[in-house]
Amino acid sequence: MMNHLVNGDAYQLESDWMAARQRLNLDFSRLTPQPIEPSYLNPSPGKLTFPNGEAYQFTANDLIDQEIIGQGSYGGVVTRMQHKQSGNVMAVKRVRAHEINTAEREKMLRELKIIIDSQNCEDIVKFYGAIFQDGDCWICMEIMDCSLDKFYREVYKIGEKLPEAVVGFIAASVVRALNYLKEALNIIHRDVKPSNILMCKSGFVKLCDFGISGYLVDSIAKTQDVGCQVYMAPERLSERKYDVRSDIWSLGVSLVEVCIGRFPYEDWNSVFDQLQAVVHGDPPLLSASGDYTIELVNFVNRCLIKDMNSRPKFSELMEDPFFKHYNAQGLAFVEQRASFGEYVARFLPIE
Repeated sequence: MMNHLVNGDAYQLESDWMAARQRLNLDFSRLTPQPIEPSYLNPSPGKLTFPNGEAYQFTANDLIDQEIIGQGSYGGVVTRMQHKQSGNVMAVKRVRAHEINTAEREKMLRELKIIIDSQNCEDIVKFYGAIFQDGDCWICMEIMDCSLDKFYREVYKIGEKLPEAVVGFIAASVVRALNYLKEALNIIHRDVKPSNILMCKSGFVKLCDFGISGYLVDSIAKTQDVGCQVYMAPERLSERKYDVRSDIWSLGVSLVEVCIGRFPYEDWNSVFDQLQAVVHGDPPLLSASGDYTIELVNFVNRCLIKDMNSRPKFSELMEDPFFKHYNAQGLAFVEQRASFGEYVARFLPIE
């Protein structure tokens, strides 16, 4: 009898609930729709702007993957790709951007547009556009023949050294590029090293990885070991502060490396080793061994003054006799570029 009453009550409650549900009238008109966070897996189209003025909306589906041509920092990869609609071939650097939120992404893309609209320097790689795809930022840029880190190794592999004229042409090109970034775009590069100095048989030396890419590198570096950036200036390692003179230190380390054929510091086994060597040890100065003139040696070693306040800025470095000699104008510059291009072509293609 008790079970019968309980079961009957349960049945009545269920019937009442179903009836109330049918009478329920929900009004959604007063609800304010909430914006949906864009997914990395469904990125909005980006915009490609080429030097001839042609512009295209694009997604990853508009690019044909041809081959991997390099590895970037923090797991990034550089791929040779062709844009289907225009037929233009370019280098696409994919940088991990999982940690970058929507607001930061939009800020970076605005900065990239400024860079694209302002590029009037032959010494920096042309940027065409960028998109976010599958958690990565795809940065589309001008393609070059090789990077300095691969090139100088090819030269030393056959028992040669980089000629002073080649070192001078590279140094002058990079200083002009860094000065342009600072003066025209108010950008400090932050990651100057041989792999970010690109070359081609047409006789151009161009600096890459600044602006949006440098922003990504800095953001990722905050979550990783500071020792990942081995060309970093002492003041960045010890105080985490920097200005343009930190880029000059990195240039100095890079020039010593290409002049002696190896990274100038001994192998580091830990971040502590790096801190001891860079912050507390002697700078990796270039010796006057007879392979290069005293003008080149002095120029490189001025870049490696440990005290940032005593290290020259670009304006001072551009008054240096070595820089002035290789910052030729007019016909002399045309001849320098042609000679440099012929030298680069000797070692191409580089695997």
